[in-house]
Amino acid sequence: DVFVVWIDHENAKLFQFSDEKMERFQVHSKVTDHHTHRLDHFDRAEQEKKLYKAVSERLPQANSILIIGPGDAKIHFQDHLTLHHPALAKKVVACETVDHPTDPQIAAMARKFFRWA
Repeated sequence: DVFVVWIDHENAKLFQFSDEKMERFQVHSKVTDHHTHRLDHFDRAEQEKKLYKAVSERLPQANSILIIGPGDAKIHFQDHLTLHHPALAKKVVACETVDHPTDPQIAAMARKFFRWA
């Protein structure tokens, strides 16, 4: 299966493509940044690690992984895979910067990137 992972520091959207079918999964971190409780850098880093772990757990059947996102979370996630899931890290074909595409735009990006008809 081919996966496209759109990720930022708080959320991830996973798109799984197999046999002409696309499934979408969403993973949220538990980050709370309410005005009465500001997260410090350590809290945010711990939440991001939990997010990256949760996303990684959705990818065991991946043959190819395209990681996309607006900021540096995509790079941090790729580093997480390299450190904690080296077999998955080898399946990452690219890590690209994109803002906040719609689901159809992500599907079109996957078709173009993986050269599907």
